[in-house]
Amino acid sequence: MNIFDCLDELQAELFEKSYEELEAKYYELCSTNVEGNEAKRIRNINVDIFEAQLKSSFQEVLHITNEHSAKAIYFEYDMENNWESIFFVCEEYSSLSEGDDGWASDWIDEIEGPSHKEFAQVYKENGFDTTDKARAITLFLIVRTLIAFGTVAKSMKLDVPLCIGFHDQDPVMRIKE
Repeated sequence: MNIFDCLDELQAELFEKSYEELEAKYYELCSTNVEGNEAKRIRNINVDIFEAQLKSSFQEVLHITNEHSAKAIYFEYDMENNWESIFFVCEEYSSLSEGDDGWASDWIDEIEGPSHKEFAQVYKENGFDTTDKARAITLFLIVRTLIAFGTVAKSMKLDVPLCIGFHDQDPVMRIKE
């Protein structure tokens, strides 16, 4: 299992499946590739505070986006640093099919987002993708992050593309094009 192939598959699934279906699929993947209760542990991590903090930051981001007639919003989280996150309000945007995410490095403004220390702790215990266990855990943590972010985004009025990725992810994932 190559994690980047899985991320490509996940991108397609973001447009085809519900968040419930995604969570169930990646919970099952984690459950079958990891002994013990890691999948259940990850599923049971509370994201309520994370989502509330996302919503608060999102409101500020939307104000800036509208004020500057920005073309996209990119949300980045850093798995290596307590899952700290930042919103980038971007001046340009290229669709996924264009295969160029250089636009995500050129932003008008940035707004600090929340961190999630419990996700970070699970990640630090396992790493990114050195074993099947680490890959399955990383993918499930990514999916839980995507779902929390997407859930908040659905409650907001968005008129621009919305993207998400972990630090140095390429390509970034599109939630809304």
